Amino acid sequence: MEKIIGRRARYKGREHPYLREVVIIRAFIARDTDDVDNHLYLDNDADIAAAGGVKPADRVEVQPVLPDGRLSWVTSDPRLADLEFLD
Repeated sequence: MEKIIGRRARYKGREHPYLREVVIIRAFIARDTDDVDNHLYLDNDADIAAAGGVKPADRVEVQPVLPDGRLSWVTSDPRLADLEFLD
């Protein structure tokens, strides 16, 4: 099982230009449909693995890491493909 939740990553996309370093807190798995009512919203690695994992086009919910190391309470939803894992 690949660890996703809690991983630190650097944002490298263009959709959220204000993001830099982030921590993943949830995954949105599209399940090959654009209908958001059929997406999975998962917050633990066991459920993510059981659903088949997170694909590059799926989105993850992240919290930005603030300059002092704390996590922001604000979240964003970049595509997994736009993240470069740091750990």
